[in-house]
Amino acid sequence: MSIKSLFFILFLFSKITFVFSQNIDFQKDIVPIVQKNCTPCHCKGGAAPFSLSSTQDLERRKDFIKIVTTSRYMPPWFSDSSFQTFHKERRLSDAEIEKISVWANEKKDKKVANINWEAPLEQGQRNNEKIVIPYNKPFLLKGDNQEQFRVFVLPTNTDKPLYIKGIDFIPGYKPVAHHNRIMIDTTRKLRADDGIEVGASSEFSRQKIKLADEFWYGWLPGRQAIFYPKGMARRLPANADLVINMHYAPSSRAILDSAKVILYPVNQEDTIKRLVQTFVMDEHTVVNEPFEIPADTVIKFYMRSQIIPYDISLLSVLPHLHLLGKNFKAYAITPDGDLIPLIKINEWNFNWQMNYQFKNLLKIPAGSTIFAEAEFDNTRQNLRNPFSPPQTVTYGWGTKNEMLNLIFEFVKYENGDEVITP
Repeated sequence: MSIKSLFFILFLFSKITFVFSQNIDFQKDIVPIVQKNCTPCHCKGGAAPFSLSSTQDLERRKDFIKIVTTSRYMPPWFSDSSFQTFHKERRLSDAEIEKISVWANEKKDKKVANINWEAPLEQGQRNNEKIVIPYNKPFLLKGDNQEQFRVFVLPTNTDKPLYIKGIDFIPGYKPVAHHNRIMIDTTRKLRADDGIEVGASSEFSRQKIKLADEFWYGWLPGRQAIFYPKGMARRLPANADLVINMHYAPSSRAILDSAKVILYPVNQEDTIKRLVQTFVMDEHTVVNEPFEIPADTVIKFYMRSQIIPYDISLLSVLPHLHLLGKNFKAYAITPDGDLIPLIKINEWNFNWQMNYQFKNLLKIPAGSTIFAEAEFDNTRQNLRNPFSPPQTVTYGWGTKNEMLNLIFEFVKYENGDEVITP
């Protein structure tokens, strides 16, 4: 045996000895890990299929939890932290995974009480006023195994503009809720569209209504409510309508869905200094057109924004691709030639598309340009490819079509933004 092999074996033995010599306190060592990384989704009414909000829940699934955390299948987190770091990264450290492994290997103590806990609330959810806006009526999703895109128009019926510091979306039946985009209409001409299928027959398409905001908020499975830093808010015009473009996944049985939007308005004592705005890059910003993915090819598309006209501070970033997506990267280049990393996803996962909030507000100087590149795999090797054999795929809202979006939330820059956290 070589000296190198011997040292490797000794290293592994020391790691194993360390793991099994740890004294794990369930309440002190395990519960905080679960609360931070698991219960935001694994809770009653959460995005996950079962709850992890009690001792009993964890004991019942301890072997499964060990497997999915050791393999790093859970918690889901896809952004490359060596490129850019974000607020509330759900990425377990080696030490945390070792603690879970030791706990999972312990025999169940029948004397342990069944303790219940909840996922920590966002600061804005505590003792704050909220406005709940439900669907006008429940929507019947037919059990025909067909995905659907539907428009829902929700009047806010407000007699004055509101300033919103937090937004949430609660699906009525989460297993079929795929994702949505919430837009703002101030013309009130789209109300006849409530419940209609997205397409050429809708008022939105036929009349080419110009929306007050084409991307006010976006919801995806696993996303929790977003709250903006103190002094920042989104503006909701008086008597505006929330226009929801809702994507439903196929269902084999009929489902009655009744979702709701929850808005957290600013308190009277809050002073709003800056408005949160949206900046969207889409297929129109692709420089190597056309946006078409031939069959049996792996192809990369490049996007370039217009020059940023003034200093801005980015709050969050949300990339969006479909099933052919393979990887994604975005960055800014300043007038001085410096590169600012924005986000990098090495392995795209269609089922987990997150809104990533920066750890601190990220300054993008005036004169900068934002670039993005996304690779698409339209071959048989892509197990998510919706076509067999592969077919040429172009732009479209359907899952079997493809998209390339990059959405930012931002405010105008002020001195000191670099130390502000969400």
